[in-house]
This record gives sequence, structure tokens and C-alpha cells, in this order.
Amino acid sequence: MRWGIIERYRLDIVVPVALIILSEILIFRGNMKEAMLIDALNLAMLVLSAIYTVNRLYVALMLLPLFRLLNVAMPVFFHLTLYSYMFVYLPMFLPIYLIMKDGIFSRQEAGITAKNFWLFIPIALALGFAIGWGEYQILRPEMLIPDLSLINILILSLIMIVCVGVVEEFMFRSALQTAMEEKLGALTGLIFTSLIFGLMHSGYHLTGEIIYVSLAGLAFGLLFWASRSLPVIALAHGVTNISLFVITPALASFSIYFVSFIVFIVLFVEAIRWRKPLIALSR
Repeated sequence: MRWGIIERYRLDIVVPVALIILSEILIFRGNMKEAMLIDALNLAMLVLSAIYTVNRLYVALMLLPLFRLLNVAMPVFFHLTLYSYMFVYLPMFLPIYLIMKDGIFSRQEAGITAKNFWLFIPIALALGFAIGWGEYQILRPEMLIPDLSLINILILSLIMIVCVGVVEEFMFRSALQTAMEEKLGALTGLIFTSLIFGLMHSGYHLTGEIIYVSLAGLAFGLLFWASRSLPVIALAHGVTNISLFVITPALASFSIYFVSFIVFIVLFVEAIRWRKPLIALSR
């Protein structure tokens, strides 16, 4: 009976999500200690709830405060920010592995498959380049590598796609979006997931960044809908960060032309690819 009341009033969604939002607002305002206390409380509540109640949403949501606590608590081992990403993101593979090992989300739901990967590569690349260029206009970050040597570019690309892309997209698309869609319906679940994704970028202390990343989350969510592939969406996310932290800063004044050229080529290739089966059908 008690659990029925919780589900009826959506308290299983409202309470943990409200705590995540409160924490991110506190981070946005610079109140880090209070935010970490809220995240720790939320994580403890979600873990206990997941132990006694079968609710996949709790499992998906607990990844967010866990990630935030890990992000803030991780000591700095390197002067170069890029290498710090590994120490924040690599430990997240452990809870992801346990979630998949226990079958909380199926491989199909999580998109852990190579199916459709090659088909969606052009779209993932174009989307990543474009979103990264747009985010650069808001943040104007420095390059994350000291120079444009091939080894530095390869290391950054590997970290951004395999670490950042896979971990964040599993959290937000494979787990959270899947669970939200199950609870709220496809469209509402997509919107809520995208808004939370945007709010989790509160550390930049820019309202424009939160709005922009929420819209980027919608784009990533739609691509996940279409491909149902974690590798595809991880690639798109990784390329976004490569575009944001390397390509756009390096190209500076004519980056818009480079991005436009990439998008044009991709759309041209896609048009040719889809035209062939259409011609075959018309015959």
C-alpha cells in the first residue's frame, strides 16, 4: 500500500530528481559543501531504496550523485586537465559493469551493440562537430592539449570518446533515458533526461551553457532513439568534446566554415545513400 502511494504520486521520481536539481543549483551558486551533502544523502537514499524495491529508475539515478561526488572528491594528479578526466570517468565503469552484470538493463536497452554503428557514423560526426562548435561560442575554453601533435590529439580523442562519451551516455541515455521512458513515456522521458543532462553542467556557472547542453541532450537522445546504439552516441558525444576543446579553438576564426563543410559532406553522403534504395523501390 505504501509503495502504491509513492508510485501514484510519482514520488519515486520527484524526490530524487528534486534533490539532484537542488544540488546542481547549489553548485551553480558556488555552495559546494552543501551540494555534496545533498548528493551524499540522495545517493544513500537511492541505494537503500534500490535494495528494498525493484525500481530501475533508482539504479539509473544513483549514478548521477555518485558521479558528482567522485568528480568533486577526486584529487588532482596532473597539471594537464585532460589526464584528470581518466581518474573521474574510469571508476564509473565499475558500477556500469555491475548494472549490466545483474541484468538491470538488457544489452539491447543499453545499446551495447555494434548493430547500426557504421550506418550512423556520418550523422554522429556531423552532430558532434556542430554541437561542439556551438558550445565553444558559449564557453570559449582553452585547448586541453599543449600542442597539436598527433599523439596528443589521439590521446584526447581516446579519452573523450571511450571515457567521457561512453560513461556519460550510458548514464544519461542507456540508463536514465530508458528508465524515464518506462515511467513517463517516450517523449516526456526524453525531455526530463535532457533537462537533467543540462543541469549537470552547472559547474560552469553559466545559464546559457545549461540551456544549450539541455538542447544538445535532446539531440543526443533523438540519435539514441534512432540508432539504439551506445557506441554511436558515445562517438557523437566524444566528437562534441573534441570539437569544443581542440578543433574549434585551433581553427578559431574560420571554424564555422570547417564545421559547415563537414556537415555538408555528411548530408551529401547521406542523401546519396538513401537515394539508392528509393530509386530501387521506384523501379
